[in-house]
Amino acid sequence: MSQNNGKKKQDVKVEFTISPVLQQVEKKISDAQNFQLEVIARTNFNNFNGKKIAQWLRENHKMWRTVLLPLDFISLRDMDHGHWHADTLFIYPEEGYGFKLEEIMKDQFHADEIHWIGREDAMDMLGTSDIKDTSYVMFSAWWD
Repeated sequence: MSQNNGKKKQDVKVEFTISPVLQQVEKKISDAQNFQLEVIARTNFNNFNGKKIAQWLRENHKMWRTVLLPLDFISLRDMDHGHWHADTLFIYPEEGYGFKLEEIMKDQFHADEIHWIGREDAMDMLGTSDIKDTSYVMFSAWWD
């Protein structure tokens, strides 16, 4: 027999608390990557609209690890005249976003060609052996 010291048990009111939805932590864009995004934003030729591409990449950073728009040696010839010869954007996507990024580069930004870089080549290019076993690691988007 339980003792309740002459007091009646009070009705227990059950309350449920719904935890707030955890937000994905916003990734910080490094200074080096910001510099590269600025280069992309200042590059425009044919169907490559660097300003729009860089803005979209900034807004969708959760989808990619790094992006790079490298130069070729023709740039040395013409940079003095304000020409930046770059036509290939390399994208190292976050896990699960690669094919969506490919679709966006083709459909929204009109890349002429997309080439996927598999595990072995990606390890050579990135100088690492720490890449998961996958055939689609990073890709290049090329504009004519």
